Amino acid sequence: MYSLELSTERKFSSKRLLVAFAAMSLSVFVALASAQDSSYPSRPITIIVPYSAGGGNDDVARILAPRVSQNIGQPVLVENRPGASGMIAGLYVSRSAPNGYTIMDDFTGIVINPWLYSKVLFDVRKDLAPITLAVTLGSNLLVHPSLPVHNVKDLIALAKAQPGKLSYSSPGIGSPMHIEMEIFKKRAGVDIVHVPYKGGAPATMAILANEVQVIFSGTTGLPHVQAGKLRAIATTGLTRSSLLPDVPTVAESGLEGYSSVSWMGFFAPAKTPASIISRLNAEFVKALKMPDVTKQFEAGNMSVVGSTPEAFRKTIEEDFLRYGKIIQELGIKKMD
Repeated sequence: MYSLELSTERKFSSKRLLVAFAAMSLSVFVALASAQDSSYPSRPITIIVPYSAGGGNDDVARILAPRVSQNIGQPVLVENRPGASGMIAGLYVSRSAPNGYTIMDDFTGIVINPWLYSKVLFDVRKDLAPITLAVTLGSNLLVHPSLPVHNVKDLIALAKAQPGKLSYSSPGIGSPMHIEMEIFKKRAGVDIVHVPYKGGAPATMAILANEVQVIFSGTTGLPHVQAGKLRAIATTGLTRSSLLPDVPTVAESGLEGYSSVSWMGFFAPAKTPASIISRLNAEFVKALKMPDVTKQFEAGNMSVVGSTPEAFRKTIEEDFLRYGKIIQELGIKKMD
Protein backbone atom coordinates (compact mmCIF):
# COMPACT_ATOMS: atom_id res chain seq x y z
CA MET A 1 0.00 0.00 0.00
CA TYR A 2 2.84 2.30 0.91
CA SER A 3 4.57 1.48 -2.38
CA LEU A 4 1.43 2.30 -4.38
CA GLU A 5 0.99 5.66 -2.65
CA LEU A 6 4.63 6.52 -3.29
CA SER A 7 4.32 5.59 -6.94
CA THR A 8 1.21 7.71 -7.30
CA GLU A 9 2.89 10.61 -5.55
CA ARG A 10 5.84 10.34 -7.91
CA LYS A 11 3.53 10.35 -10.91
CA PHE A 12 1.83 13.50 -9.70
CA SER A 13 5.24 15.11 -9.07
CA SER A 14 6.35 14.27 -12.60
CA LYS A 15 3.18 15.77 -14.05
CA ARG A 16 3.65 18.93 -11.99
CA LEU A 17 7.26 19.18 -13.22
CA LEU A 18 6.17 18.76 -16.85
CA VAL A 19 3.48 21.42 -16.47
CA ALA A 20 5.93 23.77 -14.78
CA PHE A 21 8.54 23.15 -17.49
CA ALA A 22 5.98 23.76 -20.28
CA ALA A 23 4.84 26.98 -18.61
CA MET A 24 8.43 28.12 -18.21
CA SER A 25 9.24 27.29 -21.85
CA LEU A 26 6.18 29.20 -23.03
CA SER A 27 7.19 32.18 -20.89
CA VAL A 28 10.70 32.14 -22.37
CA PHE A 29 9.30 31.86 -25.92
CA VAL A 30 6.91 34.77 -25.36
CA ALA A 31 9.68 36.82 -23.77
CA LEU A 32 12.02 36.15 -26.71
CA ALA A 33 9.30 36.95 -29.26
CA SER A 34 8.44 40.12 -27.39
CA ALA A 35 12.10 41.12 -27.29
CA GLN A 36 12.43 40.51 -31.03
CA ASP A 37 9.31 42.55 -31.75
CA SER A 38 10.48 45.44 -29.56
CA SER A 39 13.89 45.53 -31.27
CA TYR A 40 12.37 45.48 -34.75
CA PRO A 41 13.82 46.45 -37.11
CA SER A 42 17.42 45.52 -36.36
CA ARG A 43 18.54 44.86 -39.95
CA PRO A 44 17.61 45.84 -43.54
CA ILE A 45 14.04 45.44 -44.85
CA THR A 46 13.50 44.33 -48.45
CA ILE A 47 10.48 45.42 -50.51
CA ILE A 48 9.74 42.89 -53.26
CA VAL A 49 8.21 44.40 -56.42
CA PRO A 50 6.44 41.77 -58.60
CA TYR A 51 7.10 43.65 -61.86
CA SER A 52 9.98 45.10 -63.86
CA ALA A 53 11.78 48.26 -62.81
CA GLY A 54 10.25 51.50 -64.06
CA GLY A 55 6.57 50.61 -63.58
CA GLY A 56 4.05 52.07 -61.15
CA ASN A 57 4.70 49.58 -58.32
CA ASP A 58 8.42 50.11 -58.69
CA ASP A 59 7.96 53.89 -58.51
CA VAL A 60 5.90 53.63 -55.32
CA ALA A 61 8.45 51.37 -53.63
CA ARG A 62 11.46 53.48 -54.61
CA ILE A 63 9.85 56.76 -53.57
CA LEU A 64 8.90 55.42 -50.13
CA ALA A 65 11.96 53.26 -49.37
CA PRO A 66 14.42 56.08 -48.50
CA ARG A 67 11.83 57.92 -46.38
CA VAL A 68 10.98 54.81 -44.36
CA SER A 69 14.68 53.99 -44.06
CA GLN A 70 15.40 57.43 -42.64
CA ASN A 71 12.64 57.08 -40.06
CA ILE A 72 13.52 53.58 -38.82
CA GLY A 73 17.31 53.86 -39.02
CA GLN A 74 17.75 50.75 -41.18
CA PRO A 75 18.23 50.31 -44.96
CA VAL A 76 15.07 49.62 -46.96
CA LEU A 77 15.95 47.84 -50.19
CA VAL A 78 13.87 47.34 -53.34
CA GLU A 79 14.11 44.09 -55.31
CA ASN A 80 12.26 43.34 -58.56
CA ARG A 81 11.00 39.77 -59.09
CA PRO A 82 8.82 39.89 -62.23
CA GLY A 83 6.99 36.97 -63.79
CA ALA A 84 3.73 35.00 -63.87
CA SER A 85 1.57 38.14 -63.45
CA GLY A 86 3.12 38.86 -60.08
CA MET A 87 2.69 35.35 -58.68
CA ILE A 88 6.41 34.52 -58.52
CA ALA A 89 7.00 37.43 -56.16
CA GLY A 90 3.83 36.72 -54.20
CA LEU A 91 4.84 33.09 -53.65
CA TYR A 92 8.32 34.16 -52.53
CA VAL A 93 6.97 36.65 -49.99
CA SER A 94 4.25 34.32 -48.73
CA ARG A 95 6.95 31.70 -47.97
CA SER A 96 9.34 34.18 -46.38
CA ALA A 97 9.83 34.28 -42.63
CA PRO A 98 7.01 36.30 -41.00
CA ASN A 99 9.39 38.68 -39.27
CA GLY A 100 8.82 41.94 -41.16
CA TYR A 101 12.08 41.89 -43.10
CA THR A 102 10.57 40.78 -46.43
CA ILE A 103 7.45 42.61 -47.62
CA MET A 104 5.79 43.24 -50.98
CA ASP A 105 4.36 46.16 -52.94
CA ASP A 106 1.61 44.90 -55.27
CA PHE A 107 -1.51 46.26 -56.94
CA THR A 108 -5.07 45.30 -57.79
CA GLY A 109 -3.96 42.46 -60.07
CA ILE A 110 -3.21 40.39 -56.98
CA VAL A 111 -6.96 39.87 -56.35
CA ILE A 112 -7.66 39.19 -60.04
CA ASN A 113 -5.21 36.31 -60.59
CA PRO A 114 -7.27 33.69 -58.68
CA TRP A 115 -10.10 34.23 -61.18
CA LEU A 116 -7.80 33.87 -64.21
CA TYR A 117 -5.49 30.97 -63.40
CA SER A 118 -6.40 27.40 -62.53
CA LYS A 119 -3.13 27.08 -60.59
CA VAL A 120 -2.62 30.03 -58.26
CA LEU A 121 0.69 29.90 -56.40
CA PHE A 122 -0.58 31.55 -53.21
CA ASP A 123 -3.80 32.83 -51.62
CA VAL A 124 -3.74 36.60 -51.18
CA ARG A 125 -6.38 36.43 -48.45
CA LYS A 126 -4.71 33.67 -46.40
CA ASP A 127 -0.99 33.75 -47.14
CA LEU A 128 -0.36 37.50 -46.93
CA ALA A 129 -1.03 40.11 -44.26
CA PRO A 130 -2.13 43.59 -45.43
CA ILE A 131 0.01 46.48 -44.19
CA THR A 132 -1.51 49.52 -45.90
CA LEU A 133 -3.29 50.56 -49.07
CA ALA A 134 -0.79 53.17 -50.27
CA VAL A 135 -2.30 54.91 -53.31
CA THR A 136 -5.17 54.76 -55.78
CA LEU A 137 -4.98 55.68 -59.44
CA GLY A 138 -7.06 55.86 -62.57
CA SER A 139 -5.78 54.89 -66.02
CA ASN A 140 -5.35 56.88 -69.20
CA LEU A 141 -6.34 55.52 -72.60
CA LEU A 142 -3.34 56.27 -74.82
CA VAL A 143 -2.64 55.76 -78.52
CA HIS A 144 0.49 56.03 -80.65
CA PRO A 145 0.62 59.41 -82.45
CA SER A 146 0.78 57.68 -85.84
CA LEU A 147 -2.75 56.37 -85.28
CA PRO A 148 -5.39 58.67 -86.84
CA VAL A 149 -7.32 58.73 -83.56
CA HIS A 150 -8.03 61.75 -81.34
CA ASN A 151 -10.93 60.51 -79.21
CA VAL A 152 -12.77 57.36 -78.17
CA LYS A 153 -15.24 57.57 -81.06
CA ASP A 154 -12.33 57.66 -83.52
CA LEU A 155 -10.75 54.61 -81.89
CA ILE A 156 -13.98 52.62 -81.95
CA ALA A 157 -14.62 53.52 -85.59
CA LEU A 158 -11.10 52.50 -86.64
CA ALA A 159 -11.22 49.25 -84.67
CA LYS A 160 -14.55 48.33 -86.24
CA ALA A 161 -13.22 49.12 -89.72
CA GLN A 162 -10.12 46.97 -89.08
CA PRO A 163 -11.15 44.15 -86.70
CA GLY A 164 -8.17 42.34 -85.21
CA LYS A 165 -5.65 44.70 -86.82
CA LEU A 166 -5.03 46.96 -83.82
CA SER A 167 -3.27 45.67 -80.70
CA TYR A 168 -2.84 46.85 -77.12
CA SER A 169 -0.22 46.17 -74.46
CA SER A 170 -0.68 45.59 -70.73
CA PRO A 171 1.53 44.86 -67.69
CA GLY A 172 0.36 41.25 -67.90
CA ILE A 173 -2.63 38.94 -68.16
CA GLY A 174 -5.03 39.72 -65.35
CA SER A 175 -3.66 43.19 -64.65
CA PRO A 176 -6.29 45.89 -64.15
CA MET A 177 -5.20 47.46 -67.45
CA HIS A 178 -5.91 44.17 -69.21
CA ILE A 179 -9.34 43.92 -67.60
CA GLU A 180 -10.08 47.60 -68.34
CA MET A 181 -9.45 47.09 -72.04
CA GLU A 182 -11.46 43.88 -72.19
CA ILE A 183 -14.41 45.72 -70.61
CA PHE A 184 -13.88 48.55 -73.10
CA LYS A 185 -13.80 46.11 -76.03
CA LYS A 186 -17.02 44.41 -74.93
CA ARG A 187 -18.84 47.68 -74.32
CA ALA A 188 -17.66 49.16 -77.63
CA GLY A 189 -18.08 45.96 -79.65
CA VAL A 190 -14.54 45.97 -81.07
CA ASP A 191 -11.71 43.48 -81.58
CA ILE A 192 -8.31 44.76 -80.39
CA VAL A 193 -5.59 42.12 -79.83
CA HIS A 194 -4.01 41.81 -76.38
CA VAL A 195 -0.20 41.64 -76.07
CA PRO A 196 0.87 41.12 -72.42
CA TYR A 197 4.26 42.20 -71.00
CA LYS A 198 6.05 41.74 -67.67
CA GLY A 199 5.18 45.11 -66.16
CA GLY A 200 4.08 48.63 -66.98
CA ALA A 201 7.51 49.81 -68.20
CA PRO A 202 7.94 47.21 -71.00
CA ALA A 203 4.27 47.60 -71.94
CA THR A 204 4.84 51.34 -72.36
CA MET A 205 8.04 50.79 -74.35
CA ALA A 206 6.02 48.59 -76.72
CA ILE A 207 3.61 51.39 -77.64
CA LEU A 208 6.43 53.93 -77.87
CA ALA A 209 8.09 51.62 -80.41
CA ASN A 210 4.73 51.25 -82.22
CA GLU A 211 4.74 47.49 -81.62
CA VAL A 212 1.21 48.04 -80.34
CA GLN A 213 -1.04 51.02 -80.93
CA VAL A 214 -3.16 51.30 -77.77
CA ILE A 215 -2.66 51.04 -74.00
CA PHE A 216 -4.42 51.76 -70.72
CA SER A 217 -1.66 53.21 -68.56
CA GLY A 218 -1.83 54.30 -64.95
CA THR A 219 1.47 56.10 -64.40
CA THR A 220 4.27 55.11 -66.76
CA GLY A 221 2.73 56.54 -69.91
CA LEU A 222 2.00 60.00 -68.49
CA PRO A 223 5.49 61.54 -69.00
CA HIS A 224 5.38 60.42 -72.64
CA VAL A 225 2.00 62.11 -73.10
CA GLN A 226 3.44 65.30 -71.67
CA ALA A 227 6.44 64.97 -74.01
CA GLY A 228 4.16 64.51 -77.02
CA LYS A 229 5.29 60.94 -77.71
CA LEU A 230 1.89 59.44 -76.92
CA ARG A 231 -1.65 60.82 -77.23
CA ALA A 232 -4.19 60.64 -74.39
CA ILE A 233 -7.78 60.29 -75.61
CA ALA A 234 -9.62 59.42 -72.37
CA THR A 235 -9.25 58.67 -68.65
CA THR A 236 -10.97 55.95 -66.62
CA GLY A 237 -11.85 57.86 -63.44
CA LEU A 238 -15.25 59.12 -62.39
CA THR A 239 -13.99 62.65 -63.07
CA ARG A 240 -11.26 64.11 -65.27
CA SER A 241 -7.67 63.94 -64.13
CA SER A 242 -6.19 67.18 -62.77
CA LEU A 243 -3.07 66.35 -64.78
CA LEU A 244 -5.05 66.03 -68.03
CA PRO A 245 -7.97 68.44 -67.54
CA ASP A 246 -8.72 68.68 -71.27
CA VAL A 247 -8.99 64.90 -71.70
CA PRO A 248 -12.52 63.54 -71.17
CA THR A 249 -13.36 60.38 -69.23
CA VAL A 250 -14.34 57.22 -71.09
CA ALA A 251 -17.87 57.70 -69.76
CA GLU A 252 -18.00 61.25 -71.13
CA SER A 253 -16.82 59.91 -74.47
CA GLY A 254 -19.87 57.74 -75.02
CA LEU A 255 -19.47 54.59 -72.89
CA GLU A 256 -21.75 55.70 -70.06
CA GLY A 257 -21.10 54.22 -66.64
CA TYR A 258 -17.56 53.14 -67.51
CA SER A 259 -15.01 53.78 -64.74
CA SER A 260 -12.04 52.00 -63.21
CA VAL A 261 -9.74 52.88 -60.31
CA SER A 262 -6.83 50.67 -59.19
CA TRP A 263 -4.75 50.61 -56.01
CA MET A 264 -1.25 49.74 -54.84
CA GLY A 265 -0.44 48.53 -51.36
CA PHE A 266 2.00 46.72 -49.12
CA PHE A 267 1.84 43.15 -47.79
CA ALA A 268 3.79 41.00 -45.33
CA PRO A 269 3.77 37.20 -44.97
CA ALA A 270 0.83 35.82 -43.03
CA LYS A 271 1.46 35.25 -39.31
CA THR A 272 3.71 38.30 -39.09
CA PRO A 273 3.22 39.55 -35.50
CA ALA A 274 0.59 42.26 -35.11
CA SER A 275 3.13 44.53 -33.43
CA ILE A 276 5.38 44.40 -36.51
CA ILE A 277 2.46 44.98 -38.89
CA SER A 278 1.48 47.97 -36.76
CA ARG A 279 5.02 49.37 -36.87
CA LEU A 280 5.26 48.93 -40.66
CA ASN A 281 1.86 50.53 -41.13
CA ALA A 282 2.82 53.53 -39.00
CA GLU A 283 6.12 54.06 -40.84
CA PHE A 284 4.69 53.71 -44.36
CA VAL A 285 1.71 55.93 -43.61
CA LYS A 286 4.07 58.54 -42.11
CA ALA A 287 6.18 58.45 -45.29
CA LEU A 288 3.10 58.63 -47.54
CA LYS A 289 1.89 61.77 -45.76
CA MET A 290 5.16 63.66 -46.25
CA PRO A 291 4.39 66.72 -48.45
CA ASP A 292 7.16 66.03 -50.97
CA VAL A 293 6.08 62.39 -51.29
CA THR A 294 2.42 63.32 -51.77
CA LYS A 295 3.49 65.82 -54.43
CA GLN A 296 5.48 63.17 -56.31
CA PHE A 297 2.56 60.76 -56.30
CA GLU A 298 0.12 63.41 -57.48
CA ALA A 299 2.49 64.23 -60.33
CA GLY A 300 2.28 60.56 -61.29
CA ASN A 301 -1.53 60.53 -61.35
CA MET A 302 -1.79 58.79 -57.95
CA SER A 303 -3.82 59.74 -54.87
CA VAL A 304 -2.30 59.00 -51.46
CA VAL A 305 -4.42 56.90 -49.09
CA GLY A 306 -2.35 55.34 -46.28
CA SER A 307 -5.03 53.09 -44.78
CA THR A 308 -5.08 50.86 -41.72
CA PRO A 309 -4.38 47.14 -42.24
CA GLU A 310 -8.04 46.40 -41.46
CA ALA A 311 -9.34 48.86 -44.06
CA PHE A 312 -6.96 47.43 -46.66
CA ARG A 313 -8.13 43.89 -45.89
CA LYS A 314 -11.72 45.02 -46.48
CA THR A 315 -10.76 46.51 -49.87
CA ILE A 316 -9.04 43.25 -50.81
CA GLU A 317 -12.13 41.20 -49.95
CA GLU A 318 -14.50 43.55 -51.81
CA ASP A 319 -12.36 43.77 -54.94
CA PHE A 320 -11.77 40.02 -54.96
CA LEU A 321 -15.51 39.45 -55.27
CA ARG A 322 -16.07 42.40 -57.64
CA TYR A 323 -13.44 41.34 -60.15
CA GLY A 324 -14.60 37.75 -59.98
CA LYS A 325 -18.02 38.90 -61.14
CA ILE A 326 -16.54 41.08 -63.89
CA ILE A 327 -14.37 38.26 -65.24
CA GLN A 328 -17.32 35.87 -65.28
CA GLU A 329 -19.40 38.45 -67.15
CA LEU A 330 -16.60 38.95 -69.68
CA GLY A 331 -16.46 35.18 -70.22
CA ILE A 332 -12.70 35.01 -69.64
CA LYS A 333 -11.76 31.39 -69.04
CA LYS A 334 -9.16 30.28 -66.53
CA MET A 335 -5.71 29.49 -67.88
CA ASP A 336 -3.35 26.68 -66.86
